[in-house]
Amino acid sequence: MITDENSRSSDEDFATSLRDAVSGDRDRRRREESRWRDERRERQEARDDDDDDNDLTKALLLGLGALAVGSMLSNNRQVALSSPDRVVMTRPDGSREIVRDDVALLRQPGSNVETEQFDDGSSRTVVTRADGSKVVTIRDANMQVLRRTLISPDGRTSRLIDDTEDVRPVDIASLPAPAPVADIGNSMDEEALRAALNREANIDRRFTLGQIRNIPEVRSLVAPVDIPAITFDSGSAAIPPGQARQLGALGRVMEDQIRENPREIYLVEGYTDTVGDPSMNLALSDRRAESVALALTEHFDVPPENLVVQGYGEDFLKTGEAGDVRANRRTSVRRITDLLQTGDSE
Repeated sequence: MITDENSRSSDEDFATSLRDAVSGDRDRRRREESRWRDERRERQEARDDDDDDNDLTKALLLGLGALAVGSMLSNNRQVALSSPDRVVMTRPDGSREIVRDDVALLRQPGSNVETEQFDDGSSRTVVTRADGSKVVTIRDANMQVLRRTLISPDGRTSRLIDDTEDVRPVDIASLPAPAPVADIGNSMDEEALRAALNREANIDRRFTLGQIRNIPEVRSLVAPVDIPAITFDSGSAAIPPGQARQLGALGRVMEDQIRENPREIYLVEGYTDTVGDPSMNLALSDRRAESVALALTEHFDVPPENLVVQGYGEDFLKTGEAGDVRANRRTSVRRITDLLQTGDSE
């Protein structure tokens, strides 16, 4: 059972130092590797034909911090940062990839969470709430969401995310021009927010969640709405309650839209300035996106299953100015419902 004690709230910073995570604490690494070996031995004793060599699967079981900085994973990816809730990997081309627990937002106080791990590294997590509703999330061996389904107390199901369909490649050159950026200034007026979020995408095809998250030209088909009420202290992902209350207009708009259409999906994006290690900034930006999503669920009853978080580090500076710039330590939100491929409501 999830309680206030074992869940994170938006006004709490993460317990682990990202600077320690990116440098790699040797003593911690030895302890984690020892746990890792013990876990593997126990699993081998229980199953002689153990063929599970997926490091991310082990990390899901032991905590993401069990991956040692510098270790090599599948597809020639190297661990650049390892913390209990985020791992940043460097790809062969030098780009970075972040791995998180996408079920973390669903771990709300009063809910019960059960995860079943399969031999191929995939997993199925069922979150059951006090009202009897359930959210079922299927993830692959790389911890990426393949499918998410909402089951209401009366048994009706709504497919929220479905990346199990055939994936059509994206021809970037054939995509329409980016949507005009929604400029609402510093105002959090409900009508302006509603209009900005509801602007339809000028595209006649759908995309996977992975394509939306990872391809800027796909994301830009719907405009981001910046959240000027929330900026962050350097190195922090915490949102003081006073700041969180300024999300009221956005929370009410999102709650109203989800009430009308339970399959609405919003991408909450996090960003940093250029101070610090790029891998550390990527993880920090991802945590900031999670903090905003948590604030929306805590204070304004936005269902967490309708939110997806993604950090983009220092790659998209709002001001274009390097250094310690508070305006670059920000978040934004996009309504990606019109872009996302999902199954029909069942």
